[in-house]
Amino acid sequence: MAWIDGWPLVALAAVVLFLLQRAASTALHSNTKENELWAKLDTVGVASGGLFPWGRAIAASIIYTRQIANEGYAKFSKALGRPYALPTTWTGKAVVVVPPSQMHQLLTRPDKQADSEITNIPGLVETVQMPFVINDPNIYQNTIHFDVVRRKMTKKDMRLFAPITEEEIGLAYEDIWGTSEEWKVINGWDACGRVIARTAQRILIGLPLGRDEKLLETSRLYANSVLIGGALMNCFPPSLRKFVGPIVALRARYFQARCVNMLVPIVNERLHIFSAPKQDEKVPEDFLQWLIATAGKGGPEQLDATRIANRLIALMTPLIFAICYVFAHTVLDVYGSPDKEEFISGLYAECKDVSEKHAGLGTAEAVDSLYRVDSTIRESMRTSDVAVTNLFRDVSAGQIDLGHGIAVAKGVRMAFPTQNIHLDPEYYEDPERFDAFRFSRAFEGLDEAGLQARARERELVVTPTLSFLPLGYGRHACPGRWFAAQTMKQALAYIVLNYDVELVGKPISRKALVNTMVPPVGAKIKIRRKTR
Repeated sequence: MAWIDGWPLVALAAVVLFLLQRAASTALHSNTKENELWAKLDTVGVASGGLFPWGRAIAASIIYTRQIANEGYAKFSKALGRPYALPTTWTGKAVVVVPPSQMHQLLTRPDKQADSEITNIPGLVETVQMPFVINDPNIYQNTIHFDVVRRKMTKKDMRLFAPITEEEIGLAYEDIWGTSEEWKVINGWDACGRVIARTAQRILIGLPLGRDEKLLETSRLYANSVLIGGALMNCFPPSLRKFVGPIVALRARYFQARCVNMLVPIVNERLHIFSAPKQDEKVPEDFLQWLIATAGKGGPEQLDATRIANRLIALMTPLIFAICYVFAHTVLDVYGSPDKEEFISGLYAECKDVSEKHAGLGTAEAVDSLYRVDSTIRESMRTSDVAVTNLFRDVSAGQIDLGHGIAVAKGVRMAFPTQNIHLDPEYYEDPERFDAFRFSRAFEGLDEAGLQARARERELVVTPTLSFLPLGYGRHACPGRWFAAQTMKQALAYIVLNYDVELVGKPISRKALVNTMVPPVGAKIKIRRKTR
């Protein structure tokens, strides 16, 4: 992703400093209730003196959000159990970071109550600045494609997907990673992402288009462009974003248009199947056909081929890129660990045993038995977060009482200190260390009776807890987490059983751009096929 290399963040901060101060001053005093909120909240990153203190703080958030959030967590979230204001270019003012002690209450409450209403949609949309990429607001305001995920990608549906994804993963590795037993160096980020993208696309649109190299590469580049483009747009306050956004979004829009052109023909074919008498044609069992059936319930305007193609593309970012992000980090974390020999040996033994017992990894039962693999992925998700703060909630009506005399007014965004929680020694021993078997070690050596007795204690990738939040918590936990977990477990097991892997160069160093943790897109790995 060389197009963002050398992005002049320092110059950006200097040029917009005055405008940031002006925007912050206007935003922070735009209404009485917000003004009262900011006056009562503790704030981090804002100097007590000098010129443009809020402007400097918001500009600093472009590069230093992670460090500023660390300070706020230690001083207010942990020490006092109080919320604090985190300045950010993302909103042009600040977000209210809610302490862990109030997380369960806020994330499990109904979105609509008599005295208040909260929503997670604006935060999700503005993370990637979707309005600059997709012209049709119905795509991200009426998210029926996520309704399909909730209905068709539940735990019980994994039995249908397991044999399909196992087959596609094996073929994808052979095509993308190769079968040579000689060492070769590849881009680890891209190579992991391409395998996941191809596997997910097989489920989304079936064959043969699911294996089309041009569509696979274009959709992968689109998803990458949306995430990084959103992070870059969020370096600018909202008042400037309307000018900068269309320029930054050009790359994502280019790939989006190419994807739409490739998808519309198959969407039209599937619309024909949907409208034909049931006995005329066999109805495909894949996401696209489920999406069309769901869209049909929303009226004829939802059955437009271009709109459906855009829904598929909109889903690619959270589904394909999110899985790619986690999976690539898992591979890099395992093979970059100083304890990699112990981890790889333990993973290989488990994968070999389970594969032999179940004649492969093509059943949900087999994949569910990969507890060390599951623990490895969960641990990587804990240590390699996608964002500094997460689980955003905007107050859309009334106000939210956070105690301490603090009421969050309409129009203010709340967030939770997820990265800090994941690295807090109160919740995890030696939290900075990547320990692949952290979540499986306590169950090693137990007999069947012991495992059954402690089954509820297991913390898996799909198990959100108040100390493990990458996939959400409460009412809006990620609906696609079972598919993501199963696919990643099969993909990691395939590497462990079939490839030798070494990390090339220094261990991965991760940085934040505003609230987004920038992925190590240039990471290199050395691979060779294991000798059979």
